[in-house]
Amino acid sequence: MLAKRIIIVLTFYKGILYRTKKFISDYRYTHNFIGNKSADEIIILDVSRNFKYRKLFYSKIEELSENCFVPISVGGMINGIDEIRLLQRLGADKIVINSLFNSKPRLIYEIISNFGSQFLIAGIDLKKVNNKYEVYYDGGKKRVMMSFEKYLKRICSFNPGEILLQSIDNDGSLMGYDYNLINKAKKICNKPLLISGGAGSWYHFEKALKFDNLSGACTSNIYHLSETSINLLKKNLKKKKINVRES
Repeated sequence: MLAKRIIIVLTFYKGILYRTKKFISDYRYTHNFIGNKSADEIIILDVSRNFKYRKLFYSKIEELSENCFVPISVGGMINGIDEIRLLQRLGADKIVINSLFNSKPRLIYEIISNFGSQFLIAGIDLKKVNNKYEVYYDGGKKRVMMSFEKYLKRICSFNPGEILLQSIDNDGSLMGYDYNLINKAKKICNKPLLISGGAGSWYHFEKALKFDNLSGACTSNIYHLSETSINLLKKNLKKKKINVRES
């Protein structure tokens, strides 16, 4: 069985690193932890929604790739094959795609044809309304007029390497992941899943990573981003008989 991964999510707005709450940038971080070797992967997202600041984001990718030694996935405002090749040159090992599944679905097939399924992480952003999940894209601004169940099946049909489930409601709450969402997705799709939004304690990781279809748990909370805290988290998970990668 593959080891579970602890993944750091870094969100950049206008080239500056922020924490988000419900996808709204609310607290500026420094990134002294950028050389952290204890995490298993880093996901870098550009939430600027304005290409005016894109070069600042490119510089952050390059800086990260030069100073850390774990795989880097990049997402946000990706619009074509040429830019993906640029992101690769800057240090991206994989990409995270969300809005393109709605705006340019044919491009998804082209991406997979050029780079392979494992290169693509499909992002799905969700809100819970009246006990049902609604799917959003474009930074949580636009709603997909399709049920979560149908949308997840559609995303799986593209054959991405992994699917990243992001809870807008739980984002920044520190109250735990949406475990019902993980369980629901497991019944619909057999693709490896990542979960993001809500991590605030070691127990939250433990509970999430016990799901056999979950290959990684993401965190953007500064509490978890130091090398010491991630090492302690992994030691705790191993005590709970959860197979995680060595730091």
